[in-house]
Order: sequence, then structure tokens, then C-alpha cells
Amino acid sequence: MEQKGTLKYRKLQRTPQSGENAGKKKWYATAVTDREVDFEGFVSHISDHGSPYSRGTIHGVLMDALDHLQELILDGKSVRLSDLGLFSIGMTSKAEDTKEKVTAASVEGVHLIVRNTKSWSNSELRKKCKSQEYGGYTGTDEGGTSGGTSGGTEQGGGASQGGSGTTSGGTQEGGDGLE
Repeated sequence: MEQKGTLKYRKLQRTPQSGENAGKKKWYATAVTDREVDFEGFVSHISDHGSPYSRGTIHGVLMDALDHLQELILDGKSVRLSDLGLFSIGMTSKAEDTKEKVTAASVEGVHLIVRNTKSWSNSELRKKCKSQEYGGYTGTDEGGTSGGTSGGTEQGGGASQGGSGTTSGGTQEGGDGLE
């Protein structure tokens, strides 16, 4: 099932703190999502697009899958969901001076890590979409201004303009950049 999507972007001015453009104001394209599909909307989308299963069956299977995915991840297991990705748990902790001082109290937080797979790799996703500017947004790393279309949620800010992966908001993202 070869799908082509439209990846919307905004123009954003940033001043990188490191790398070859450190301290220089540069313009970048940053991904935008212009709406969110909730769980029920996702279930309906699957049901309405040629699935032989009822909406209730899809809902139940996905709910069970999410419950079991969380159970396995919280038990320290990594779960590979076919071509979708490898799900695991990560943590942040305080720095301690010695190995002996590292305890459960050193753990400050936990987060979900999702690593993409070959068919969901950054380069494969790039092949499956076209890029299109979203609205008349002009922004800077100092807060920026917006005009034109509203209602979008900015995604992919931070260090995603380069070629390295970042961990953001508990998910691991790649940074293929735009060509």
C-alpha cells in the first residue's frame, strides 16, 4: 500500500548554539501538524477504509494492544511492532559522583522511546510525502510571530534541522532534514 502524503512546514528562524552555523540566524523548514486525530478517529479511519473488521473489534484489539504494550515496556522489555517501530523505556537521572551513590532515588524521570524501522526510516518516509508550505507563518527562536492560518501545532523544532537524531518529548526522532 504505497501512500503519498503531504508534509506541511513552516519557515522558522533560529540561531543554532553549536555546529557550523553557531551564533548565526538561519531559516529552516519545520514540520507542522494542522490537526490531531484522536483514538476514536483513528479507529473510525481504519474501519472506514476497507477493513473487514467492525469498529468495535478494531477498538477492542487496539485497546488490548496498548495495555499489553505498556505492561511489557514497564517490565523492561523492548517490543517490536512489525515495521512500525521498536518501543522501549528510557530514563533520566541525576549525575552522581560515584557508582555507589547511584540508586533508584537518582532516577528523575522515565520516557517512551520509539525507534523507527527500515520501512518507516526517515529516508523511506521522505520518499512517501511531498512538502508544502503551511500558511503564512513567520517565526524566530525568540518567540516569533504568526499570521495567516492558525490551529497548527509546531513539531520538529529544536535540533531537527540537521542530520542527527534527537530525543524529544519522550520519543526518539531522526533528523534527515529537508532536501
